[in-house]
Formats: sequence, structure tokens, C-alpha cells
Amino acid sequence: MKITDVETIWIGLPEVRLIADSTQQSLLVCIHTDEGIVGIGEAHTAPYIIKAIIESDSTGIVSQGIRSLLLGENPLEVERLWHKMYHYTSRHGRRGAVIHAISAVDMALWDILGKAAGLPVSTLLGGRYREEVKAYASVLMPDTPEEAGELAGKIRSRGFCAAKFGWETLGTDLAADICRVEAIRKAVGRDFDVMIDIGYGMEVNRAIKLAWALEDYDIRFLEEPLSPDDLEGFARLSEATSVPIATGEKETTRFGFLDLMERGRVGIIQPDIARAGGFTECRKIALLADLKGVELIPHCWSNDILVASTLHFLAARPQETYLEFCLLDSYNPIRQDMVCEPLRAVDGEVKVPTGPGLGVELNQEVVRKLKRD
Repeated sequence: MKITDVETIWIGLPEVRLIADSTQQSLLVCIHTDEGIVGIGEAHTAPYIIKAIIESDSTGIVSQGIRSLLLGENPLEVERLWHKMYHYTSRHGRRGAVIHAISAVDMALWDILGKAAGLPVSTLLGGRYREEVKAYASVLMPDTPEEAGELAGKIRSRGFCAAKFGWETLGTDLAADICRVEAIRKAVGRDFDVMIDIGYGMEVNRAIKLAWALEDYDIRFLEEPLSPDDLEGFARLSEATSVPIATGEKETTRFGFLDLMERGRVGIIQPDIARAGGFTECRKIALLADLKGVELIPHCWSNDILVASTLHFLAARPQETYLEFCLLDSYNPIRQDMVCEPLRAVDGEVKVPTGPGLGVELNQEVVRKLKRD
């Protein structure tokens, strides 16, 4: 089998609003083969940039375009192709957007591998430990305690046993933050996991004060309260509080996550399969986390290609943990209708796809409507 084309499809909503919702655009990658098998993947980042990285001309031995590196290759040799892409893009890559592009390609290659074998990706990853994965509802934090408590109650009534409240004005007023967390805890009771996601960049001493205040509310974890590069700050914060500190959605490769675990001393890492390096690299990240006794709960805020990928990854993990499941009220066809059989949470759990590869197929009608030049 040989790769005949690496197609990029940029999709987006008619209007992109500058809000904390990264599912308004996406870059899909379709890898075509001479045997008619097509693998699909997604880069969870800026579509225009990833499109350019994949389609770029080669300007030197270690500055090559990804598409040119893959044409004519055997798509079943996934590990070798990952290293080929990583090595021959090393001048402009090694981290950031290039790894995001490699992630999408790797996802599509595993989809081909599964379709060629007639097996789900989770089976190829070593086998399933479970057919359903428990999910936590991932939502934006409302402005007032009353709204926060009401939303938490609605989430619990839908069968979820956990929820994460994030971004918006979190981290700007500690007293207001605590009032909202208190309202959430009152609404859901103590037998419910509550996570708080600051989103980015508090000053470390303020983050410590927030974490101390959250200790009274039995928070499952405090996510990304500091800049992703503030490893010393993460170490100080982790040592100062009993609240588990989580981060990693902006990190890439095993090397970046090793720094987070060893220098940042975080208790929970959150690799995103569509950013951190795809299945091939996330397997290595998971092994490092297991060796160091660090919990791994993936970041997953995108369409059902990433959701399906994350489900397969979690189903093949011996340790049971949560799937992040976006629960915004507003309709978004990218998030909700990108595949022919959308993945839904029922009583707080999501079934792992059973078909070969990722087990999902693109909804071509939605793709045509949202495709951008």
C-alpha cells in the first residue's frame, strides 16, 4: 500500500467569535492510498498554519513539507513515518504547530492501519479495557454564583458525575471565583467531581492563594493556572497545595511533558492527541506518566474526530479516567455533526466506536457547507 495524496480541508463557521471556544474552525487531514483506503485526522490548532506546514515546499534537508515526505510511503509503517516527519522538519519544527500537523497525519495513519486490519484503533493500541468511557462535562464558567449553581445542577441531572468549569473571568477576582465554586459544590453535593480551569497565566502567588481557598471544596483538579512555560511556578504551586494541579493542553512531544513532570512537578498531565503528537507520541507520553506516577487525563475540546481518537486511547489504558466532553449549549455543526454518527454522552458515559480505524466517517454534507478556501 502506498500514500497517493495528503489532502487538507479547512472548515469553519461563517463567523468566528473571539470567545473561549476553539471548535469554530478545524483543519482536517485525509490521507489517500492506492488501495482506496482513506484515513482521517484533525489538527486542533490554527487551520491556515497547519495547512501551510503540510503543503509547504521543501527548502532544505531538515525543512521539508510534510506532504512531500509522505507521498509514495507505506502508510502502515506509522512509527517510522512519525520519525521521518519529526526529523525532516526539525529546523522549523520539533514543537508547536509542526507537531500539531504531525498529530493530524499520525491520527489519519492509525485510521488507515485500523481500516486495513479491519480492527478499531483501540485494539491496535493493545486492546480495550472498557467499551464505554466516563465523561466529565466541560463548560465555560458563568458570571454569577447563581448561574454557576444552576448550570451545575443541570449537568448533574443529565447523569454526569463530574464537570469542569473554565475560562471566562476566572482568575481575575479570587473572591468571586470562590463564591462561584461554593455555589457549584452546593448544587452538586460532595459525591461529584468538580474541576476548575483558569485557562492561562495567573501570577504564581495569586494562584497559590486560589488553590488554598479551593482546598475547602474538594476540587478534583485546578487546571492551567499559570503560563505553560512557568515550570518553576508550577513546581512551587504543586508543592504549596493539596489540590492536584493539571496542565498540558498546549504542550507537545514526550520531551515537553517530561519537563512538566520533572521540573513542573504537576500531578496531572493533559496531552491533546490532535496537538501533542498523535497516537504514536501520546503512547510514549503515557508510558512516562505511568513510570513517574503522574495521572493522565487528556484534553479533548473539538469535534468527533478527536473525541473518537481520545475514546480509543482511553479505552486502551489500564487506568480508568475521564473523557473531556464539551457541553456548550449553542449549536455548532463542527462540534456536533462532523461525523455521520455523532458521539453522544448518555448518563455521563460515551461509547467507544467499534468500527475499524477510528470508527467514524466524515459527514460530507457538513464538510461541503463549511469548507473554506
